[in-house]
Amino acid sequence: MDSSIQTMYKDGWGGRTWQAANRGDGPEGGRMAGGNWEMRHAAVIAIVVAMLAFGGVDMQPVEASAGDGGRQFFVQPYYVYPHDQPYHVEYAQAIDGLSSEIRHWYADRVGRHFRFAQLKVVRSPDDYLVMRCGPQPDASCRDDRQAIPFMLGSVLRAIGGLPSRQSTWIFAQGAGGFAGANLFGDYVGFAMLGDWVLEPISGVAEPAGIPCIFATWQCQGGVPKGAAAHELGHTFGLHHPPAEFPGQSLMRWHGDYPDTELLAHEVMILRESPLFVGPSAFDERGPWLDFENADFLAWGQVATLSGHSFSPGDALELRDARHSIFLTPDFLTPFSITFLVPEGLDPGYARVWHGRLQSNAVPINFVPTL
Repeated sequence: MDSSIQTMYKDGWGGRTWQAANRGDGPEGGRMAGGNWEMRHAAVIAIVVAMLAFGGVDMQPVEASAGDGGRQFFVQPYYVYPHDQPYHVEYAQAIDGLSSEIRHWYADRVGRHFRFAQLKVVRSPDDYLVMRCGPQPDASCRDDRQAIPFMLGSVLRAIGGLPSRQSTWIFAQGAGGFAGANLFGDYVGFAMLGDWVLEPISGVAEPAGIPCIFATWQCQGGVPKGAAAHELGHTFGLHHPPAEFPGQSLMRWHGDYPDTELLAHEVMILRESPLFVGPSAFDERGPWLDFENADFLAWGQVATLSGHSFSPGDALELRDARHSIFLTPDFLTPFSITFLVPEGLDPGYARVWHGRLQSNAVPINFVPTL
């Protein structure tokens, strides 16, 4: 991975699958054993190049190309595979089917569909060893077929980077048990999954990758499809729900998919997302709240929110599934405001109002204590 690409993920599961290059982020040793881990701060990723013209479904392998042609706020799925591995039409077909299934799953709970683009298939310019271990692979990475420290950076280069106002949903052949996602910047959402989703949903193993023979529970039952749906939820801004607020949720545990639900505040958040409701979800001329703000804030905490275009007298709306609380934050700069987190507030979102102009809604887990 390029050293300019600095990443922190909501999730990680699978065997020995990731370590950010030149950073200490991720599970110890860069290896994702079974289970989940959580980071509290959003990603900062170098956005590489803008996408080019949007095209239709292409089940045949192509080199990296197309973009949105001016469209905004949609989910763009990708199937990416190494230059020296075979293209599996079964993977493309399975991703297409799963995408439709998950879109309907969310719509059944949110009451509307997220906007969706057709699958793009990309053959990486890099061979698998280079994708896994970089242009100068050392012996330890070369000999450990489950080590993929450079995989994410290689995949992002193959697809041409991460555009704003898009959820980029990547299924990467050779990425093993990788499952990570986040939302940052100007609605830059991304999620990546690997072989332990592709193989179960298609019934086809790629022996040159990291097939399910290296997995245990991760390739079984509802886990593979649920992982894809869960990580996509993170690109919409959904967090893991706090333990203090029980209830069945895809964002708490994905292995029960499709027989699971979204919590009331998660549905509320999605109904404020431009991926579901379009650009009217916020005012372009209004204030902006950064998605890089803290995922968790405690009652009674003096909290600072970052963003831009703040003004003295702006109102801060803190909303959970039961009610909204409006207060006037202390204005620090046009880029930061501070306030006291009210007691009795459940997980929800924050939004800044400048008169009638509303900012984007930024999900926050409001909890009794940290």
